[in-house]
Amino acid sequence: MRGPVIDVCEVVYDTECWTAYLRALATAAPRYLVLFAGRLATLTGRDPGDVAAEAARDATGTADQLAAVLGRGFDIDHHVAVLAETGVSHQVLHGGPWLMGDGTVNDRVAAYAARHPNRLSAWAGVSLTDPRAAIAEARRALDDLGATGLSVIPFLDGVDPSGLEHAELWRLAADRGVPVWLHCGQHFRSDVPIDVSAPRVLDRIAGAYPGLVLVAGHGGWPWVAEMLAVAQRHANVYLEFSSHRPARMGARGSGWEALLALGATSVRTRVLFGSTSWTQARPPAALADEVTRLGLPDDVVRAWLHDNAERLLNRTRPGSAS
Repeated sequence: MRGPVIDVCEVVYDTECWTAYLRALATAAPRYLVLFAGRLATLTGRDPGDVAAEAARDATGTADQLAAVLGRGFDIDHHVAVLAETGVSHQVLHGGPWLMGDGTVNDRVAAYAARHPNRLSAWAGVSLTDPRAAIAEARRALDDLGATGLSVIPFLDGVDPSGLEHAELWRLAADRGVPVWLHCGQHFRSDVPIDVSAPRVLDRIAGAYPGLVLVAGHGGWPWVAEMLAVAQRHANVYLEFSSHRPARMGARGSGWEALLALGATSVRTRVLFGSTSWTQARPPAALADEVTRLGLPDDVVRAWLHDNAERLLNRTRPGSAS
């Protein structure tokens, strides 16, 4: 039986936010709506084949249709109540720099976190396409919105995050002691190299900015062993495995063998639980339950599901030492 859970990677949106997010995918990486048609269909009560066909024909139009259903009746108070009922003690909500009616997705997500500060945190999304704009949005989110971390998706931006033009952003995060979540591993934008934010890219960033706290989003799969080597090299590098089913990690050939070995030993204090539950069409608590069935020692399960994240979030809380 598991204890409380901290989820460091979730997407919780109303209709306007879903529209902005899915349109960003539809514009830069439209294959996402096709490849995730099954999960999106489950969440919206539609036929997977219909969603895939419509997304292939009109990605933006399909994004709008899906968003209208995904965000229908969304209530952050109800969401938090469900977290409490299912044993999720805290959740990090990821925002985005995408424009919507009254600002950006970051504004809305930060407002959700401000309403429930003991249960939610906001990590603001920044785009690297314009380094000056990225700095401005990061400062605004940290200073004005109350964000406690940053979130970056290099494949959407089509930008190498280790480029020198981003040095000011990484120095800002290091100086503030806030974590930066970086999408790390496979992506489905075919016009951007698959290794745009592979573990070796995070290694370059961590080496250049040793005070920077990096969280490798999605665990670096399929380069999990390499990601773990990077974590062994840099004490401020963490990894979380959202968007991947824990239930499948123990299968032969899953690519997660190194995590199940080294994640229980040399880097056990820097493995975090994340859900991004829409990609699995399963709630965070159900995904956390799957971690308990991987055959790991109880203390490792507690570390992955709660203790490591609690320590990280306390360390990077505004006003604490970095």
